[in-house]
Amino acid sequence: MIGIRPVAYCLAVAVTFLVGPATAVATSGPMSLQLTYKIEWGDVDVATTSADWVFAEDTFELVATSRTVGLSDAFRTYRGRTELSGRIVNGRYLPHRLVISGVSKRRARAAITTWAPATGAAATHREPALDLEKVFPLAEEHIDGAIDPFSAMLNALNNIAQGGSCTGSQRVYDGLRTSELTLHDIGTEILQKDRPFAYRGEALVCGFVGKPTGGHQRKSRWRKKQPKPEDVLIFVAEVRPDLFLPVRLQAKSFLGTVTARLVMPSLTVERQ
Repeated sequence: MIGIRPVAYCLAVAVTFLVGPATAVATSGPMSLQLTYKIEWGDVDVATTSADWVFAEDTFELVATSRTVGLSDAFRTYRGRTELSGRIVNGRYLPHRLVISGVSKRRARAAITTWAPATGAAATHREPALDLEKVFPLAEEHIDGAIDPFSAMLNALNNIAQGGSCTGSQRVYDGLRTSELTLHDIGTEILQKDRPFAYRGEALVCGFVGKPTGGHQRKSRWRKKQPKPEDVLIFVAEVRPDLFLPVRLQAKSFLGTVTARLVMPSLTVERQ
């Protein structure tokens, strides 16, 4: 998903896999799911994201929106939308079509990517084209075999549900960027209800490392620091029987800590 700019997007690659993928779920059987996450920089609200998931026996769909709020909205307004459809094959989530769009500072960007069912080959239409003076080029070797970040997080959550472990890696592509994602087992933690709407209880702690491989900004302070698994933590909890969700993300940076929390009263689950 095109990230939330610039305050929340400072950690876009990380937050994308939570606040896009933060909208991910591992479950079995047909169901629909509605989620909302609030994002804070320190104690200041900077963004919110909401998602509607629909899971059938062998397909899934997502419609998600994100927007800046508060002071960040006053200084750098951002609105984003994601639409995803995919297939479930032998328990693995695979993308079919991903549409991402966003508007920031009156500038719009969009990318439509489709994956061929037989080969998994990806084809993308972008508007506008990548500005290679500002971002690194995309290489076919990084796109080939990659899936979208949302499906990647669904697969990671499914691994957690099945085996109780975060450990794993995946190459991802969202139409604008490619990255290599790695999750690490950190342990478990009892989360306190630090906000009235937040989750309270036991959570599995996953360390997250995202290595950009193309499409990322050429001028970026983030690339000057070697990331560690402890820099970005994703807390995954069984919020309902057999329903595993990221309930919190904490990302450290030179700007402070960005935290995304699942708004528990917003969680709506309908099983068929």
